[in-house]
Amino acid sequence: MRKVYLSLLIVSLFSGLLVSWQLRANLIAEAQAKQEPSLVDIIKSLEQEDAALEETIAKLRQDIDNLQKDSSQGQGRLAQLQKELETLRLYAGLVPVAGSGITVVVDDNNAGAQAAQKSSPATYRPEDYIIHDKNVLYLVNDLKNAGAEAIAINGLRLVTTSHIRCVGTVILVNSTRIAPPYEIQALGDPEALTAALQQSLEYAYLKSRDFPIKITTATEMVLPAYNGVFPSEHLRLLQAGGH
Repeated sequence: MRKVYLSLLIVSLFSGLLVSWQLRANLIAEAQAKQEPSLVDIIKSLEQEDAALEETIAKLRQDIDNLQKDSSQGQGRLAQLQKELETLRLYAGLVPVAGSGITVVVDDNNAGAQAAQKSSPATYRPEDYIIHDKNVLYLVNDLKNAGAEAIAINGLRLVTTSHIRCVGTVILVNSTRIAPPYEIQALGDPEALTAALQQSLEYAYLKSRDFPIKITTATEMVLPAYNGVFPSEHLRLLQAGGH
């Protein structure tokens, strides 16, 4: 009987251990089962954060692309404005220019003045034998009408506000005194400029009065930039609305 009780005790203990292990396994499984949703939630949360970061990165990349495009467009616009500015400076005479053209040199009639002074001192008038501002101005206008694209007198570039006038016996160009001989340079078609000038009334007048005048052509000549100021004492900016 004692052996039977001992066997039953061993079986009972073993069964208890099995039950205890089973219960422990069940408890562990339940704990794992309870923890699994939390892990899934964490994973989902991380995935959502990753997705949000990816969207942020994509947006930043798009912003960079937009900035690069804007910068490129801005550079293109800046280059266009710079080109327009250079063109306006060219038209305004603010940059040196080169090209084909003619040079007209006209001088006082010193030989005629000396001869007249000797032969007829009573009627001699010095002003009849010198080049006046109007003579230079008429030649310049003839060149402009013939299509001259740029003009300089004795190295002084003419612009839209330039003036040619006399102060006593001195000719002023852009408020600078110049002395004879007067060298007028004009860029344009040399043949057309020469033909137009030789057919002009002023050229015929100067030749008839024996004023030395000579025309030479050149395939390449350089005219300086205008280095004066533009008058603006009567100008004002037009505000929005025309006021």
